[in-house]
Amino acid sequence: MKIVCIDGEAQYRDIVERDVKAPLEKAGHVFDWFEESFADADAAIARASGYDGLYVVGDQGPIPEGLIAQTPSLKLVSFVGTGARRFVDMDEASAGGVTVTNVPDFASQSVAEHAIALMFAAARRIVEGDGIVRAGAWTKNQGLKLAGRRLGVVGVGAIGGHVVRMAQGLGMEVVYWNRAGSPNRDAELGATRVELEELFDTSDVVSLHLTHTPETDGLVTRELLERLRPTAIVVNTARAEILDNDALAELLAAGKIFGAGIDVFVTEPPVVSELPTVESNAVLTPHIGFHTDEADDVFKLAGLNILAFAAGTPTNVID
Repeated sequence: MKIVCIDGEAQYRDIVERDVKAPLEKAGHVFDWFEESFADADAAIARASGYDGLYVVGDQGPIPEGLIAQTPSLKLVSFVGTGARRFVDMDEASAGGVTVTNVPDFASQSVAEHAIALMFAAARRIVEGDGIVRAGAWTKNQGLKLAGRRLGVVGVGAIGGHVVRMAQGLGMEVVYWNRAGSPNRDAELGATRVELEELFDTSDVVSLHLTHTPETDGLVTRELLERLRPTAIVVNTARAEILDNDALAELLAAGKIFGAGIDVFVTEPPVVSELPTVESNAVLTPHIGFHTDEADDVFKLAGLNILAFAAGTPTNVID
């Protein structure tokens, strides 16, 4: 097979060269890597022409509309991560007979740990404190103790489940909300399922762990955010589109929410002038929840999906 990555980034090149390109070429396949983007749809379609498979990193946004349909040689899209539906038009892929694979549950523990880190950073005003010391000052800002407080986890899949258990280990009371139709997991988690409104009314920290779908788009509205206590913290390591980011920034600036930890943005990188400020106790990270040495195996695992497909035994296929 001839495989191409047309949305590569320099920071991943060494990992991909070692864990993807070398194994594929050893098995007799071709793997080409280009550090470009999907911004120019015509250029992306031209670049993909003649290849059997796409290796999609996803950091540069969705595959351009029409790329799959206009690349008749294409048989496979191997997505590096879990959320392939956000980046690949599944209807277009199905119509073209193209198989789409992903890497399920590759970084659940890493993302959960990052959510807890953001929670602590906001509760103890770590970023603000770092700035105070570096400025030569010694103002002692006031933080919040998390033990004994209530955490509301929105979405208890693999990542949310890890967050529940770690928070319980910290001495926090945990409640959760799952989408309609999701199983009740009270016994498994040792936590209580509540309605979304009650979760926002009663939680000291809200941590979001939902996939972005049409059903979850904008789920966390201004009205829900306004239900939070002035001492509340919001953590988002899921997807930016699931909540009203403008409302969150406004409530932070007005002091109506104590703090926030944010790892995901609608536009990445975001527009700096539109971000909530350090002064409003917003802790921001550049979508790195998954980015640990262990979780970087996702690149290799996406390559293994290609090898399995080429061998006639496809794995991790998205229906």
